Amino acid sequence: MRNPLAVAIRRAAAVTAISAVSMSAVAQIEEIVVTAQHRAENVQDIPIAVTALGADELKKADIFDAGSIAQHTPGLSFSEFSPGQAIPSLRGISSADDGAGLDNSVALFLDGVYIGRGASINFDMFDLERVEVLRGPQGTLFGRNAIGGAINVVSAKPTDETKLKAGVTVGNEGIVRYQGLVSGALSDNVFGKISINHREHDGYVDNVLLGTELQDEDQTSIRAQLRVEAESSDWLLSVDTMEDNRADMGRTGVTDNAPLSAIMAANGVTGPRQNAASKDGFSDREASGISLQGDIEFDTGTLTTITAYRTAETDWEMASVGAPLGALGLPFDEVMDDIQEEIDTFSQEIRWTSNLDGNFNYTAGLYFFTEETDRTEIFRITKAGTFDGFRATDVGSQEIIGNEYAFTGNETTSYAAYWQGTWEFSEQLHLTLGARYTVDEKDYTAISVNCDLVRDNDPSVVGTQFENFAPCGGVGGSLNIIAEAFEVNPSDDWNDFSPKIALQYYPTDDVMFFASASKGFKSGGFAGSQGVEASASTPVDPETALNYEVGFKGDFMDNSLRMNLTAFYTDYEDLQVVRFGPVPNSSFGTFLTTNIGEAEITGAELEVTWYPTDNFYIKGFYAYMDSEVSDLIIETTSGVVDASGKGLRSAPPNSSNLSFNYNVPMESGAMDFRLEYSYSDEQRGDYIDDRITLDAYELWDARAAWTSADEQWEVALWGKNLMDEDYISHQYVIGPGGIGVWGAPRTYGLTVNYSM
Repeated sequence: MRNPLAVAIRRAAAVTAISAVSMSAVAQIEEIVVTAQHRAENVQDIPIAVTALGADELKKADIFDAGSIAQHTPGLSFSEFSPGQAIPSLRGISSADDGAGLDNSVALFLDGVYIGRGASINFDMFDLERVEVLRGPQGTLFGRNAIGGAINVVSAKPTDETKLKAGVTVGNEGIVRYQGLVSGALSDNVFGKISINHREHDGYVDNVLLGTELQDEDQTSIRAQLRVEAESSDWLLSVDTMEDNRADMGRTGVTDNAPLSAIMAANGVTGPRQNAASKDGFSDREASGISLQGDIEFDTGTLTTITAYRTAETDWEMASVGAPLGALGLPFDEVMDDIQEEIDTFSQEIRWTSNLDGNFNYTAGLYFFTEETDRTEIFRITKAGTFDGFRATDVGSQEIIGNEYAFTGNETTSYAAYWQGTWEFSEQLHLTLGARYTVDEKDYTAISVNCDLVRDNDPSVVGTQFENFAPCGGVGGSLNIIAEAFEVNPSDDWNDFSPKIALQYYPTDDVMFFASASKGFKSGGFAGSQGVEASASTPVDPETALNYEVGFKGDFMDNSLRMNLTAFYTDYEDLQVVRFGPVPNSSFGTFLTTNIGEAEITGAELEVTWYPTDNFYIKGFYAYMDSEVSDLIIETTSGVVDASGKGLRSAPPNSSNLSFNYNVPMESGAMDFRLEYSYSDEQRGDYIDDRITLDAYELWDARAAWTSADEQWEVALWGKNLMDEDYISHQYVIGPGGIGVWGAPRTYGLTVNYSM
């Protein structure tokens, strides 16, 4: 196996030789302030593995969505299995079930507000102060569903001075982006800001059967903020909205010896980023939110209140296979999944952060969260043509020969109380203790019925959710995806106690060693794709993790070199796993989520920043991960399989990133050059089929920018995936074999920014 860090260093050696111009001055790494422990602290002083990306780094690395954060963070990956539906994975822990009754394994927060559903996670990363990625379970301060870690996105706040920014980007593949903001004082103590961001591009995948483009993008986001400073308090009102409209991802068969390869070749697929689906899908998303944060200062601390409401609506359709399956002798061509989902969440957090004069400080809080999700789904087996199942319109020659019509709804209510305190026994020795107690309640509804061997412009099922439709029958037919018509209304609740202990030792002012043990908790729930009544009404147990870490953080060579190293061992129990499996009285199957046994993950992460001169710096990371799942018994459409001993999905053993950044002062301003290399190792795409793997891939990015002397203008040339690497970013198994989603091709363009 290649050593990715050695490969990166060797390939960049020429760049280093050219860039290492003799300079007398050596820059010092600036202090990075984060709020990973709900108080402002130097990132080098907290006993947590944290990657912090500031506004300048976000711009230079062209980080514009959640997925692009992963390229710069050890152990993190984002994969889009459908348009706008991002699956985060951190240190090998993820959740691929997007149903109404289950949650993600990585918690994402925008200005302290939890955003849990997949349809809402992949929002625009624009006008930000910083992004913090906390690796490993963060159950004490961030709570439920932070079992893999937490991503804390912090927006830039309104300024007291008037600021105006505008930017335009154009590039190949039809890339167009524009953004702008206005910020300033409305009175002596009231400040406001409004910002907008838009991005679009043509499709990256061609449907050679229909002559259409897939995996395009058209997304617009707006954020408005109002900040009020009083004598002893600070209030921030934030409102944001996003609209995203695009075609489907363009799934394709990826298993070399699967029947899909021959089918696609016979239908004109000759290379990467092509598919031959008999019908294209689409995605329309809308999401918005409003939050009010108040920070009230007292002599002994700060009382913080965060009240938030968020809502999202998604309407999408995806071709699950990407090839006409009739060539296999099957009486159908495609498996289409039509989904409409509405999400409403409310959260309230009250937190006290002490500011005591002695050697002890603490944080304590109460948290309340509710979420209501309504999801209507039509999973249908079709002949060639087009048919809109929700709108009951026949716009082609589509023959509906087997359907599952389902409504799932979930109401989540969660309560939590937490406390964390740190004792400074001396300047060298600190001890942190903390704990969180959580109560989760879920009320679930599932209505499901099949229509077999019918063609109806007004298909329907029983139940009030589909009361405007005509009846259909055929429950239990051989082509049904499920075998029963049913309605169930199960509910359950779970309690969790998540403690933490951490010890810090400072041999010098600039070096800190730490060791910690913590617990993480992912809520239980109800599987979104179960095929029979017994499965739909049986809860999935919570997932828990015990994590042990040791590491050090150090600044050396007069603060020109920063090295952070962490080694970890994580023991997971009742891991929630989704896989395509059988259902009674059906020859097809469906996606099933169940609890498996234990999983063990060991790894190490190294992050380095080095300024050899005042004008040149190198930044990068290397991450190693080894995972193993024990007691993994999975029921498949071919029988029961013991897959114990296999590694986790989305857990590459090796990954790395290395960037070279060089600044050249000029009379007219300055030139900035950046060359970046990223590597991701081969990783499993399925627990059973060893052929279903995501191949290793390498990405090269570059940027050259001129900034005017007054720093008002910036003109940048940039390129991403310069070698045009063909790689799969997401993979899963369904019926005939492995299905994958292509990563983005080579893109390049010009960006012009203006600020005053």
